[in-house]
Amino acid sequence: MANTFSYSTARRGFTLIESTIALVVVSVMMVAAMSVAGQSARSRTVQQEQVRGEALARQLLSEIMQEPYQQSGVTTTVLGPEAGETRSTYNDVDDFNGLSESPPKFASGTAIPGFTGWTRAAKVEWVSVTGLLSSTFTVSSTETGMKRITVTVTAPSGKVTALVGLRSKYSPFEHVPSVATTYTSYMGVTVQIGSDSTTASSASAELVNQVP
Repeated sequence: MANTFSYSTARRGFTLIESTIALVVVSVMMVAAMSVAGQSARSRTVQQEQVRGEALARQLLSEIMQEPYQQSGVTTTVLGPEAGETRSTYNDVDDFNGLSESPPKFASGTAIPGFTGWTRAAKVEWVSVTGLLSSTFTVSSTETGMKRITVTVTAPSGKVTALVGLRSKYSPFEHVPSVATTYTSYMGVTVQIGSDSTTASSASAELVNQVP
């Protein structure tokens, strides 16, 4: 008589310890991946704010630099706009001293699209020409023949971008053409994807040959 044997096999499941270890490993990997993604997003935001902030600063600095060093026939004793002057009627460099706008605006007073929450300001100072070659300037309370223009742009995140320009009383801008002439001192370009202004990227440059 033959003996019949029967047996069964069963797959061993994960133990509680193994499940816990697997969960910890997966959690660590997810945290690391999210951290990398977060850092990448923050880096893109910082770079974008830097580019946009610099473009805003260059645009205003160029606007200021195109104005005469001082108003014709007027001896300036205080830096800032004369009584009754507004942004659209500023007619010399020092009129922009103390300008602060949020959001930034065009010369016409119209807000620049896509910059809600941004702030732009300008400061104009007389500086001494002593130490010019060493980039050391002494601020003066009286006319020196040299004005330092500082444009500061603050992003919604608090990141600050500042550009500085120098304007001499004897610069090429003070050479009045014999006939009415239009010239360009600044060029900029902005590229945007769709209608989302946060995807915009700007670049600009001051032109070297500013006066014909």
